[in-house]
Amino acid sequence: MSTNRIGVAIPILPCRSIDEQLDFYEALGFELTYRQVKPNLYACVRHSIVELHFFVLKQLEPANSYSMCYVNVSNVDTVYRTFCDNLKKVYRKVPSKGLPRITKLNNLAEDRRFNLIDPAGNRLLIGQKHDSPRPLQNDHYVVIHSSRFRNAFETAYRLMYAKDEPSEAARVLDLVFSKKEKEVPASLRYWAYVLRADIAIAMDELNVAGTYMNDAEKLPLSDQELEEAAEAAERLKELRVILE
Repeated sequence: MSTNRIGVAIPILPCRSIDEQLDFYEALGFELTYRQVKPNLYACVRHSIVELHFFVLKQLEPANSYSMCYVNVSNVDTVYRTFCDNLKKVYRKVPSKGLPRITKLNNLAEDRRFNLIDPAGNRLLIGQKHDSPRPLQNDHYVVIHSSRFRNAFETAYRLMYAKDEPSEAARVLDLVFSKKEKEVPASLRYWAYVLRADIAIAMDELNVAGTYMNDAEKLPLSDQELEEAAEAAERLKELRVILE
């Protein structure tokens, strides 16, 4: 008898409205597989990446929800593009703030992922594991450095993109910005300004976002520094479109 088989876990998540949940997940491309009216409201949806069940919790406060699950996929970029395209068809945009919303794709030490937060505040962390573990000393986002600025940036990056906590990420970056630390590499400061602008947009602070975007664009960068900040530069272009 084999002992290596892994079972399948099916998240059962709360919501305030079954209809609202189903509208959102069907917009994403999920299929409704079961709906129950009595003795209690209950529904099931299925996608090639995961099956989800929902029950009604009337006292639920979506903004304060702690419900989440991690969904491991083999093609996270394809899943992300498909979800975004489907949401555009229904909402005419990709919701990036409030509820529901979907975050951008990001590379972390353990995986490449995005977060999907539904109307009830349930959080799906959808990620693809790296082919091989990244050595801690080589990972751009988790290394512990002597530089307070770099440590703050990496902490804020994870708070924003791994945990989806923009207000905490803003607090961390604003504190280090106020210290006026010297000898911060221009490329790192550029990354930090773009990150702070992204955070501000997530918090609906558009004037703040514009200020940090302008600060990033004013930084004089060498060719090598431009190469180091290439991904941040692409994100800055995306933020300009969002801001407009």
